[in-house]
Amino acid sequence: MEIIINILPILLTDLLLGLKKDEVRQLKKYVRSPFVTHREDIAKLFNVYANCLYKHKKFPLKADLFEIVYPMEPFDDLKLRSTMSDLHKVIESYLTFAIIHADETERNLLLLRWFRQRNREKHFLRTAQKIKKSQSRQPLRNPDFFNDQLRLQSEAAMFETANRRAGNLHLQEIGDTMDILYLSRKLRHACTQLSHRAVFKTDYDFGLLNAWVHSLANSPTLKVPAVALYYYCYLFLTEKYNQEYFRKFRHLLSTHRENFPQDELKNLYRAAINYCIRQMNEGSTEFTLEGWKLFQEGLKTEIFIEHDQLSRFTFDNLVAVGLRLKKYTEVEHFIEQYKSKLAENYRSDTVKFNLARLEFDRKDYDRALHHLNTFQPADLVNQLITRTLLLKIYYESDAFDLLDAHLNNFRLFIRRREVSDYHRLNFSNIITFVKKELSLPPGDRQEREKLRVAIENEPVLTERVWLLGNLL
Repeated sequence: MEIIINILPILLTDLLLGLKKDEVRQLKKYVRSPFVTHREDIAKLFNVYANCLYKHKKFPLKADLFEIVYPMEPFDDLKLRSTMSDLHKVIESYLTFAIIHADETERNLLLLRWFRQRNREKHFLRTAQKIKKSQSRQPLRNPDFFNDQLRLQSEAAMFETANRRAGNLHLQEIGDTMDILYLSRKLRHACTQLSHRAVFKTDYDFGLLNAWVHSLANSPTLKVPAVALYYYCYLFLTEKYNQEYFRKFRHLLSTHRENFPQDELKNLYRAAINYCIRQMNEGSTEFTLEGWKLFQEGLKTEIFIEHDQLSRFTFDNLVAVGLRLKKYTEVEHFIEQYKSKLAENYRSDTVKFNLARLEFDRKDYDRALHHLNTFQPADLVNQLITRTLLLKIYYESDAFDLLDAHLNNFRLFIRRREVSDYHRLNFSNIITFVKKELSLPPGDRQEREKLRVAIENEPVLTERVWLLGNLL
């Protein structure tokens, strides 16, 4: 019990710091409402926190808080913690209310259930009609839309059954919606699992999916974009280099973009881009071009912009794809145009990191080293990429003593860090193949050819193109 009590101030502070200004304003009214609470101390406590949030000041210490809320009483730590706990519950109550209030469909579906349970026929029919009209007008047709549709259909069937009405209960429609909802959600989740597995080599059990996924090829459910998009996404993620499935996915993504909310679109684009990058790392020019097109679409439609910010990982990946295509001018323009969209605490390092990559590709090793020497990446993967970049600079500058020491330190670095299986294998392979290239006997064509074949056949190797270029 003591552990729970001790953590309450931390949880309350964290919750308060996550509130937006308009939420703070609404909460000031909410905590004063007699419908919510009659306790003035809760309203007083929140007002103290609210004023601090408005003025960007630190929250007072507990003793000072207690004196403001209970001015005529001696300090009582347990009483203050209890009030904090009650305020925490009131804030959570408001957030629940605000979420439901903002979602008209959810609000009406909850009302519909209440009207059915109380057998208020006129209200039920009126609300059901309102939901139908709202759903028909709005463009979204993602899995969540079909979840709402199923709830509406189920409530209608239960209402009809309870009132012993003859006629069609629309049971087939309910069954069809159930299929669409299950298939779209199951495939969506499977695509997330596959994207995660590609990096972390985690084994997932896909349940019944493997048994029926190919039977969907001629199913009418593929006419539903929420099923078809994730179906083709699943197929191109599981069947290597299958352009047919990827093209169908791309067509559906372009045609039905307005049927999906921004966060879901972002995940669809990311799944496709990450797949393109993996194929790019294996030497596919076609998928590199597709990745670049996807990035440009995402920037144009601002799918990648969230709260006026661009993820540094998206920033890094776009530069990587652009450099592979030797679009140096476009990459430089992108860095300049979008650097202000990066989170401030990552902005400087991200820009320097990508300028170093750009200058390396332009063969300006001095400028690349200058950028590399002015920052230390916080992200482990970027630390690995930075070390790889140094490796390549030393190799191409014929700085073989530096390169030999760097390779040994790099391998030690990988052993001592908690990196994913994919990254451990990939960067270890890069080190191994560079060492083999350095040890090739001059003029030995047979050994050179054997090494070329080994590099081409290595499944996990992001620097395949560069390594093969060294053998020319």
